Order: sequence, then structure tokens, then C-alpha cells
Amino acid sequence: MVWQHGIVLAMGLKSDHFGPLVAKVCDCLLRHGALQLPEIVRRLKLPPGQVKNSLLVLIQHNCVQAFSSTRGNRMVTLYLAIFDNVLHRLRFSKFIS
Repeated sequence: MVWQHGIVLAMGLKSDHFGPLVAKVCDCLLRHGALQLPEIVRRLKLPPGQVKNSLLVLIQHNCVQAFSSTRGNRMVTLYLAIFDNVLHRLRFSKFIS
């Protein structure tokens, strides 16, 4: 479970590294858990293209995981923020050194 202060810290990191739009998408996933793309778009009231691009950035940096699941009789893609990987961005300078 992610604590409120952890979410605030994660949001600051994402905003500093990737900008406010990516931070909003990450915040939505941290607060609400695994969501489908249309659910994220609806909650954030952002254009689907911007949300897709933000998810792409987060997936490329291993902060979000995409996976398929069945809901009812159909397969859906869900996106889940990986809180520990978001916080590891604090230590990247130590990893590089």
C-alpha cells in the first residue's frame, strides 16, 4: 500500500524528471491502482494521445507496468504504477557514480 506522503514524494520526482503531465498520470495510477487507458483518460480529463505518450515514458523508465487481464469475456490492458521503481529515481545519481 502506498502512503499519502509517498505519493507526494513520487509526484515531485516525476514532475522534476518528466514534467507535470507525466506526473499526473503517475499520480492517478498510484492513487487508484491498475487502470485501463479509457479510465485514466476519464479521470484526468486529458486527451488520449497525451495520456498514451505519458504512459509510454513511464513504461520505458520502468515506473509503470502494462499487462493483459480478462474482464468478463474480453481481454483488457491494464496499467499499474510501480511505486518502488519511482522512488529509486532518487538514487540514480549514486548508481551512475
